[in-house]
Amino acid sequence: MALPILNDKPKYDMVIPSTNAAVRFRPYLVREEKILMLALESKDAKHMFKAIHDTLRACVYGDIDFNSLTVFDVEYMFITIRGKSVGESSEVMLKCSICEHQTKVKIDLDDIFPNVADTNMLIQITDDISLEMQWPRFADVSAVNMENASQMSLSLEMIGNCIKYVNTSDDKVLVADETKESIQTFIDSLDTQQFQKLSAFAEGIPTISKDVNYECEECHEKHDIVLTGISDFF
Repeated sequence: MALPILNDKPKYDMVIPSTNAAVRFRPYLVREEKILMLALESKDAKHMFKAIHDTLRACVYGDIDFNSLTVFDVEYMFITIRGKSVGESSEVMLKCSICEHQTKVKIDLDDIFPNVADTNMLIQITDDISLEMQWPRFADVSAVNMENASQMSLSLEMIGNCIKYVNTSDDKVLVADETKESIQTFIDSLDTQQFQKLSAFAEGIPTISKDVNYECEECHEKHDIVLTGISDFF
């Protein structure tokens, strides 16, 4: 008689933030946790991104285009799955800004949801050129080569990932069909005011966040901080 396969059916519901689509999911199992732990121990961002993406593919059920999920979709979905897998809280080490002592703080994860504001997704660049924007996809961000990359180059690539179409008076260009070099040349051709419009959009990209209040266990200084992005919670 073959051994039974346990816990391989969906048990819970959640909503994908960018689309409001309801999906079913199961907690991740030992096989997925091993991959996550190995990726975490490697301290390699690409390995961690892939492990998170693979975990979603294994645990979430439904007609989903995983490559179209936004960064904040993946952040929220992973934290939700993690909460049902190993507990709806996480312990993080937070450094005191006064004495630099690190205090272990317990963070509740069950009320975290990205703040997806009603944002104008059309940016007018000139009288006859406009940009249709999109929230960056996790698949695009995880493909970025972060090794030895400057903060400026990462920011520019993020902005490029936010542009879906470039509309002119007689054409509609799908940016995903263009080369990285072509996209960069277009961004480089913007003047300061035009570029600031794109920067403001990028700064408003939704992310998971949580206000945390804690007291340093060493000097007893009280802190009010905001944790943002998936790396802050683990």
